[in-house]
Amino acid sequence: PIYIEPDYHPDISFPLAVSVQAVQSLLEEHPDVVAIHLTSPNYYGVLSDVAAIRNLAHSHGVALLVDEAHGSHLGLHSDWPKSAVSLRADIIVQSTHKTQGALTQSAMLHLNDNGLVNRARVAQMLSLLQSSSPSSILLASLDAARMQMATEGRERLATILVLARKARDAICEMDGLWCYGDELIGANGIFAIDPSKLIIRVSETGLSGFEASALLRQEYNLEVEFADLRQIICSITFADTESTTHQLLDALRHLSKYHRQINHADFSLIKPPDGLPRSVISVRDAYFATNVRHVSLDEAVGHVLAESVIPYPPGVPLLVPGEIMEGHHRDFLQYFLGKGGSLVGIADPNLRTVRIINT
Repeated sequence: PIYIEPDYHPDISFPLAVSVQAVQSLLEEHPDVVAIHLTSPNYYGVLSDVAAIRNLAHSHGVALLVDEAHGSHLGLHSDWPKSAVSLRADIIVQSTHKTQGALTQSAMLHLNDNGLVNRARVAQMLSLLQSSSPSSILLASLDAARMQMATEGRERLATILVLARKARDAICEMDGLWCYGDELIGANGIFAIDPSKLIIRVSETGLSGFEASALLRQEYNLEVEFADLRQIICSITFADTESTTHQLLDALRHLSKYHRQINHADFSLIKPPDGLPRSVISVRDAYFATNVRHVSLDEAVGHVLAESVIPYPPGVPLLVPGEIMEGHHRDFLQYFLGKGGSLVGIADPNLRTVRIINT
C-alpha cells in the first residue's frame, strides 16, 4: 500500500483530514493506483472533501472506497454533512452500531454503480469473510435502526444539533477549556465537522485528556467517548437530552474550577513524528515472517518490525510490519504511554518487548 499522511494543525494534536492536494500528488506520482481507501469522518468527526476526492479519483479511473464507520447518521438532515453514499463514492462501509443504535458488530456495506467496481467480485470476497449462519438478532437490529432513521431520523438529528451547539458555546466560556467547531473548516484539508462530536481541549488546565477522562469517570460518573493527550471527546447521541448535556457541562465547570494544575504539564512532544517511516519489506511478507524475535524497545530502534504499533486513540498506525523503528518513534511512544495513552496491534501493549525481523 501507498500511504497518505493526514494533516496536523500546528496547534492541534489530533489527526485532521486528507487533503485533495495530497491525493492529487499521490495519483501523479503513482499512476498505477487502482483504488483509494479513505477514512471520513475520522474518530474526531473530521471529514475530508469526499466529493472532490471522488471526482479526482474517477478522472484517473480509480475507485474510491470510504470507511464511513463513524458517519452512518450523515446525510439524513440538511444541516449535517453529506454521506459518502449520497456523494457517490464507489464502496462505503458504515458501522451502523456506532451512531444509529444497531447492536454492536452490525454494519452496512454500500455500493454505488459508477462502473469501477465489480459487484460479483465484491460478493465473492464477502463470501470469504461472512458467516453462513449470520445472527438474526444483528440483522433485525440493522433493520430496526434503518426504520428508526427513516421515520424519526431528521427530528432526532435536529435535537442533537441544538444540544451540541449549546454545549459547545457553554464549554468555550469555561476557563482552561475550549471546544473546537467550524473554525477548523477550510484548513488542513478539513471540509466539514460532525457537529455531534465535542472535541474539548483540556490541556490548558494542566491535565492531559487521559487524566481529565479519569476524573470525569471517578468523580462525576461520566464516561467520555475517548481521550487523547490534550483533548476529551464527547458524543451527543440520540439518547441524550437537556438533562444529560447539563450533567456533562456541570462536571466540566467543576473540572475547570477545582482541578486546574498549578504546574502545567509539558505537551511539547504532542504530535507523532513527521514523515512516513522507512519501509523495506511488504506488509504481507513482514506479517507472515517466521524469522522474528522479541527485543526491548531500545533494541528495536533501527530494526524492521514484524507487528503494528498503533497509538490509540486515534488509532492511526505509527508503524506497520515491514517498517523500521527510528529513535523518534521510540521517544514518542514512551511519551505517549507515560501520559496515559494505550497501544493496539502490538503483542505487548506495555512495550516491554517488540517483535522484529532478523535481517
